[in-house]
Amino acid sequence: MIKILFFIETLNGGGAEKVLQNLVNAMDKSEFDITVQTLYPDEAAKNLADGIKYKYCYPSASRLNQLVMRLETAFGLTYPRHIKGDYDIEVAYLECGSTKIMAGSTNKKAKKIAWVHCDLSKKFTDSADFVHKSKNIYDKFDSIVCVSQSVKEGFEKLFGKDERISVIYNTVNDKEIISLADADTVDKSEPTVLTVGRLSEEKRFDRLICAHKKLLDCDVKNRLIIVGEGAERASLEKLISDLSLSGSVELIGYRENPYPYIKAADVCVCSSDYEGLSTFITESLVLGKAIVTVDCGGMRELLGNSEFGIITDSDDKALARGIKALLTDEALKKSYEEKARKRGEDFSEAQLTNKTEAFLKDMIK
Repeated sequence: MIKILFFIETLNGGGAEKVLQNLVNAMDKSEFDITVQTLYPDEAAKNLADGIKYKYCYPSASRLNQLVMRLETAFGLTYPRHIKGDYDIEVAYLECGSTKIMAGSTNKKAKKIAWVHCDLSKKFTDSADFVHKSKNIYDKFDSIVCVSQSVKEGFEKLFGKDERISVIYNTVNDKEIISLADADTVDKSEPTVLTVGRLSEEKRFDRLICAHKKLLDCDVKNRLIIVGEGAERASLEKLISDLSLSGSVELIGYRENPYPYIKAADVCVCSSDYEGLSTFITESLVLGKAIVTVDCGGMRELLGNSEFGIITDSDDKALARGIKALLTDEALKKSYEEKARKRGEDFSEAQLTNKTEAFLKDMIK
């Protein structure tokens, strides 16, 4: 039995948090003794399967505890005070905070993995400063796992070639996605364009809203639905108001089950400046949706050269043209839906989990 710890700051919200739940729930509990740990008590821990141990470092996310956490992290004390264990493998399942905390591990026997979910070369304005602060942190890990080839290339751009790096795709629960998509119905009276993600700056939902405006100006009727919550809500609401789009753009907030919305959408869109391996686009493939995305990280691995979905330049005009092509040509849309469904078969939970388990077992060997 391999004792393994997955540490992540929170289980709520974004793609990395969701795919971690998918992975640990699917792993073979007869071969892996799994613990998931977060900084604070997390309601999303209820989604962890039976047999998975759940822990947290601090009793609540109060201001005092957040201050203590920052101080302890700065001095490398979070691990010895709150995480310590006799694990065989310790995983920092997200870049930055989780990685910095797990670099302070005092467990000499454990193999240590840093899991990287985004293109770090595009995440920071001052890449040189990030490398200066982070190189010694990543040097403490036995392995670096990147969720796509483009994420690996971004990591190597910053830190150089490294034999410790492997590429392992995120685990998605394809059967659950299909089942949950049928759990509810979404009413719609006109063609729907959909995106799902945290309302954060790098997702560039402003770009998508501007593309939507261009479509309406060209008399391409559609409704834009954005599923997610985050810090950019106020600025996006202002943009919607400034462009007089309140009647056609909906910010519907976070949804624990977004899949009925994905299933009902005519076109699923990613407008991000950078991604690792987009969970939303992977789920859209599983559900056989017509997809348009800007050319950000991981998309060519998922969609080929526009083989399984349309990849555009990273501006609102190009994005609008891609969406328009699918909304105005039913045969083209149907063709991409069939191709997406076929490509989605490559992302079965069993296949992806088996590859991850094999990698973890090899680490112990």
